[in-house]
Amino acid sequence: MSFPVCWMGNETCLIHAGNLGAGTTQGLMGYLLVPVILVGGSERAAHLLQIFLVSIAILAMVKLSLRLGFTEFQAAIAGMLMTAIPPFLSMASTAMPDIAALAIGLTGMERLLAWKQEQHWHQGLIASLALGLAPYARPQIALLLPLGAIWLFDNSRIQKALSQFWRQVFLWIPIAVAGCILLAVNLLLRDRSSVVESADILVGSGHFRANIFAYLLYLFFPIPFTVVWLALHWRRGLFFMVTASIPLLIGHFLVTPWRSVAQEWRVAAVFYSFAVLVDVIYQHVKTQDRLGMLLVLWILIPAPAAVYLHFPLKYMLTALPAIVLMLIKTLAALPRRRQFWAYGGLIFVCAAFSFLLLVADDDFAEYGRRAASELIAPHIAKGEKVWFNGQWGFYWYALKAGASVSKPGELGPNPGDLLVVGTIEGADATLNRFHHRELIDERCYNSPHGRTVEYGAGLYSNLHGHVPWRWNPAATNDYQLWRIH
Repeated sequence: MSFPVCWMGNETCLIHAGNLGAGTTQGLMGYLLVPVILVGGSERAAHLLQIFLVSIAILAMVKLSLRLGFTEFQAAIAGMLMTAIPPFLSMASTAMPDIAALAIGLTGMERLLAWKQEQHWHQGLIASLALGLAPYARPQIALLLPLGAIWLFDNSRIQKALSQFWRQVFLWIPIAVAGCILLAVNLLLRDRSSVVESADILVGSGHFRANIFAYLLYLFFPIPFTVVWLALHWRRGLFFMVTASIPLLIGHFLVTPWRSVAQEWRVAAVFYSFAVLVDVIYQHVKTQDRLGMLLVLWILIPAPAAVYLHFPLKYMLTALPAIVLMLIKTLAALPRRRQFWAYGGLIFVCAAFSFLLLVADDDFAEYGRRAASELIAPHIAKGEKVWFNGQWGFYWYALKAGASVSKPGELGPNPGDLLVVGTIEGADATLNRFHHRELIDERCYNSPHGRTVEYGAGLYSNLHGHVPWRWNPAATNDYQLWRIH
């Protein structure tokens, strides 16, 4: 995480990318991408790496399901369902660290259970390494350590658990070693610079309400946790839906009368998800269903990240294995024939929506690629100096095309140079620094398959929108080429 980077929305430029937010604690993906860098930054190599990580995650999911007592059929469904539910495939199509965190963390949990059951030293060693390194990809996955420690107990009663701990204290050695690895990695690899490059407050209680709203909304859509529970427990579900709708309707007519009732679905979804979570916890505690209680704790793991600046859908990947197992556990109450239809329907619908996200996201990546090749590359070939401002894929493709980042407080672009900006990628902040300019060329790219970023769509951040995809073919990504005078 020692490379320089700029977030052009507010022109925050850092000498070391890790100095902003949780950057210094999630650098594992940088090391995993070293082979990709060695072959010239090939996108195909990056995708092959992600396919390899996806394979590890699926294998670990299937093996974990079998170790928890699920049938071979249910274990196969678990692997397919985890892959189908968004945002698994969307994150697998990027070079972001979320699939790596999931694959390594899930492998650690599976090996930990193998260690508990069979106690072979290599199982404990792999569990320690995986659980110790996984949080270096995504910090919140460190909560698998206390969850794993609880999972090693055979009984939920405190007295019996303490008795087991003193009789089999060696079982918790992998957890202790994993904690030491996590601590050592953070101490050895953290940035020791005494300079704080950004004063932005990225963590705080002020973000909690909007982000916990997003967490509960995701459990309703696009993750089908709440919907499946309401469908299978429709009698109690109907009661929850009616009681949750009463304050919703009162709030609509008294607080937000300018919005249509249909627009209040997000608030309703949050109410329903909260009611379902409370009922799931109550039912499993009431029946002393130990596996169910542990899965609920796993589902809650992403929630503490609600104090961060945003809460993107990808944060839910940490809990996805537990959500999948809970869905399978719930659907197991159905007759076998109806189970097949339920599993098939869930996989089909989730996979179809994931495919839609992939197509729309491919369009979004293509905007930056085309803008760089059409507005930057030809002028670089002519020997002209080109600068740019932008984010997302355009940032990568502009650099590859030969352009330089325009940074506040530094020289350039100079009179006569060219400047390319993305209008929804922080263009205003950059253009305000250059009052004498002339528009030379521009490109507008529409959204034939909908949006995943901006215009109300928030696949990568709930700051952009509450849903990961939105149909808006008229929405455009605009890029402008200016001559600086």
